[in-house]
Amino acid sequence: MLPPACISEYSSFTLYGNSSDKNKLQERRTSTVKENIIDLTFRVNTGYDSLIVSNHPLPELGSKDVAVDVYYCGVNFADLYTRQGLNPREQMPFVLGMECSGIITNVGEQVGNKFKVGDRVICYDYMGGLYRTKLIIPATKCYAIPDEVTLKEAAALFVNYLTAYFSVVELGNLRPNQHILINSCAGGVGLAATQLAKLVNGVTIYGTTSQHKTEKALSYGVNHVLQYDNYKEQLKEICPDGLDLIIDNQAVDNFTVTLGLLRTFGRIILIGVNNIIRNEKQLPAEAFQNMASQIPVTNLMMGSTCIAGLHLGIITEENPSLIENSLKKIFSLLSENKIELNIDSVWSMDDIHEATKVIQERRNIGKVLLSTDVWSRQLLRGNLVERRRCYLFSPETHLDHIL
Repeated sequence: MLPPACISEYSSFTLYGNSSDKNKLQERRTSTVKENIIDLTFRVNTGYDSLIVSNHPLPELGSKDVAVDVYYCGVNFADLYTRQGLNPREQMPFVLGMECSGIITNVGEQVGNKFKVGDRVICYDYMGGLYRTKLIIPATKCYAIPDEVTLKEAAALFVNYLTAYFSVVELGNLRPNQHILINSCAGGVGLAATQLAKLVNGVTIYGTTSQHKTEKALSYGVNHVLQYDNYKEQLKEICPDGLDLIIDNQAVDNFTVTLGLLRTFGRIILIGVNNIIRNEKQLPAEAFQNMASQIPVTNLMMGSTCIAGLHLGIITEENPSLIENSLKKIFSLLSENKIELNIDSVWSMDDIHEATKVIQERRNIGKVLLSTDVWSRQLLRGNLVERRRCYLFSPETHLDHIL
């Protein structure tokens, strides 16, 4: 049985949006609801067993906040960085997760007309804290979902497609008849970047990926699929004049290799350092900083080439209007069927170990999601029923015991 929590009344309201999402909301509606949260709490910078399941009362709603029932959470490589100590936190434990989708159940008095109860939203906070069944979050960190987009699709869109859009279109400035290399072209960001690059006339797309993802990469528009172990040699043969744009999420050893593949005015957009994630062991924060010593400024000047970095979280804080406008463009492309969301898999939140392993071991083709649906239904009944071999979630229940 879950611990006691504050009691609040849920009032009935009309939901405007996708009909399947409306049905989901009806399943969660009840006259008296125990306002408990279940989340995935991170205690120490280490491996999979550092995640525990916890439950506690929902915090009070601030005047500029909204309350959100969470339905889906996006799993990102940045969550692995955090789990393994690359983004050190002063206070432990804390809750992982930087993006989710859900339905607003309450609004603060100073939110104004931006949102109302029943609105479907994407929530994003690069500092984490979103792997929860319910959220209290500033309204400025929420983004409205168009009627034609489902909650599941919305959870798969924000990080992947905004990262791809800024890399290919804004920073990358990809133009007709240019040549682009997309590392991890069959992952979440990779498939998004491939689709956006394909919209530019005459562009030739090269992509690195694992052998078993080759067919999917080709189907999304990659012209030449390359293997990680010898892609440099392959590129020099099939693209002897060099590349105009490289979307690099690998960095470290891979970084010096890709730099030598650029032609005059070529650009590298650095969006990640995935190569440093080899296992579940703790890594120091200095792993990011070590990369700076590998940037040969003289070579950049002599070659007339460019390196740029991208941090989506900082952009959301410093230029929110750019985020809003770019998100509208992505939604428009989706409604016009010019891009297609690819969801690799959806996992229950108590399967977080397996969900993160899929990403860490590079097995995913597209986006990996967590679903809160089972947990939330259990919360409405005021207890947690048997799921697999787990009978009770408590603040000290390790996911190792569940799996």
